Amino acid sequence: MALPGELSLDDFRGFLPAPSATDDKYSRGVLGVVAGSLDYPGAAVLVTEAALRSGVAMARIIAPEPVRSLVLAARPEAVGVPGRIDALVVGSGMAIGDEIATRIGSCQIPDTAPKVIDAGALGYAGDIVGPRILTPHHGEMTELARSLQLPGENPAEWAAALAHLWQVVVVLKSHRPEVYTPQGLAHRLPEGSHWLASAGTGDVLAGLLGAIVTLRQPASWSMEELARCSAAAVLVHQDAAARVSRRLGQGRPGPVLAHELAIELSGVVTSLVD
Repeated sequence: MALPGELSLDDFRGFLPAPSATDDKYSRGVLGVVAGSLDYPGAAVLVTEAALRSGVAMARIIAPEPVRSLVLAARPEAVGVPGRIDALVVGSGMAIGDEIATRIGSCQIPDTAPKVIDAGALGYAGDIVGPRILTPHHGEMTELARSLQLPGENPAEWAAALAHLWQVVVVLKSHRPEVYTPQGLAHRLPEGSHWLASAGTGDVLAGLLGAIVTLRQPASWSMEELARCSAAAVLVHQDAAARVSRRLGQGRPGPVLAHELAIELSGVVTSLVD
């Protein structure tokens, strides 16, 4: 895949469909959220908040009871019972071995549905079937490189090797994110706010990306389509962060709080709607 010029939000105008008069919550897609743990329950709240703020019609939470109750208290629109799922976010706020396989196995989701794989589920991604987007930061990429003995000498080279090994899309999170497909680097994105280096902002990106792949609903998923969805999510995430940073900093760049970031997504996502 040839590396295109630097993308901006203007390149994604009309990327997401607006609801039609005949749509309902099921026709617009249901996102499954396998996230959160007893140690990090807030991650499930952030993923769900971000997904709903990004326009997904329904978020279905698959988590232990204390986590599920916390999500429903924060976002009563979420659904906590089993049922149909059209796309999945898995791993945010979970440690490796946090019953990831069991929780995924309980989902009613087709193999062909897209999966956004984050945090504790990254090492398990090779056993997950279907279209997959992995979202490691540099530390997680380094750990994966060691465990899988990936060729290369830095996170960028390892991300490219991982995308090729598992035939997935990899979003390498950093101050200047990059998106890799099995063919190599697909998108090098603009530098984001350094204030994004705070707890929970990656969970927000996972929920946002989950919403985007749920809403897109192409006839079939290609690596290029997954990479475009990834680039769109990063750009929305960055723009929302810039807005939050200016607002909380009273006109100057300031701290970015993850929950404030999730809330801000709606105003940015709207610019992508056809």
